[in-house]
Amino acid sequence: MPAWFLKGVFILLSLGVFLWQTTSPSSTEQTKAHFSPQVIQQTLYVFGTVVNINIHFPATTSAKQQATNQQQATQAIQQIDTTFQAFHRQWHAWEPLGKLFQINQAIAHQQPIQVDNETKAFIQYAQKMCRQSNGFFDPGIGKLIALWSFHSEDWHGPPPTQKILNNWLRHPASILDIHFQGNQLSSSNPQVQLDFGGSAKGLALDKAIQILKDHHIQHAVVNIGGDMRVLGNKPADNNQQSIAWRIGIQSPKHADEVIAIAQLPHDMSIVTSGTYQRFFTWQGKQYSHLINPKTARPANTFSSVTVLNSNATLADSAATALLIAGPTHWKAVAKQLGITDFMLIEQSGKITLQSQFITLIHP
Repeated sequence: MPAWFLKGVFILLSLGVFLWQTTSPSSTEQTKAHFSPQVIQQTLYVFGTVVNINIHFPATTSAKQQATNQQQATQAIQQIDTTFQAFHRQWHAWEPLGKLFQINQAIAHQQPIQVDNETKAFIQYAQKMCRQSNGFFDPGIGKLIALWSFHSEDWHGPPPTQKILNNWLRHPASILDIHFQGNQLSSSNPQVQLDFGGSAKGLALDKAIQILKDHHIQHAVVNIGGDMRVLGNKPADNNQQSIAWRIGIQSPKHADEVIAIAQLPHDMSIVTSGTYQRFFTWQGKQYSHLINPKTARPANTFSSVTVLNSNATLADSAATALLIAGPTHWKAVAKQLGITDFMLIEQSGKITLQSQFITLIHP
């Protein structure tokens, strides 16, 4: 299982955001003519987590149109499933037949390797995110993540010694150490190991939404382990004007508590990065999987960061970058990444909210 997704068994406990359900019509309302949107749902299991796809069509009484909608949605979902399964195999860092494993092996052996245009573009985009985040987001630190035992399902101590961490800091690795000549990738630093845990879900969300658009679907939500991107607005009953999608944001301290509601406009993503999602405890201290490349230690100031953006890949990268940057550096990082809608929650419980779409339930 890749290190960049939650294990399915923990999904209900560690979900960063989830669809906020509205109440059903009252008995009085139900006596009136009532036409609800057609909703087609599918649950997949990929990336080591649960993927939910909800496709909505405006209300119709035509059986023929409903059948057409069903066929349209089924074809789109099948393509998303196929795409996600291939994406999982190719970008799993320890899958010998995957492209990411092969790239990491080539770098470790100081050999150049040919990559396709899509792979090159994704790595170059990650390099851009690394620069704009001042290095707080850096997918080139896979070996450092492995030192903290987060390259396996068994997250446990002890943490690496300070001597080991100091050695890594003296000989650090970064995605910026990767270079291209045409489509030939190489790096002079054998310590580089790519791990796209901070942006892979975002890219997958963007791919899914593009597939839905290609199938002429206009209203949908794709949810990968709590990170979401919506397409269009949510169709309303009786073909009234469509409404914003209401998304509940979970408290990082209490899994069953919703602390805020996001009302997402069309084509918006919401991504949460949190220290409560994957961690181990050693001698009474908690160590998160989100590692600061500048200290070689887990980030420990913010407990969660939620970012909204139309680009889910950017939102995913930014959530990781802001969380690792912490209270001292997040403002500069947000400005450089162009992030304007976010919610930051510190370990103390202090909330910093800057968003026109998020409302705290208990301000």
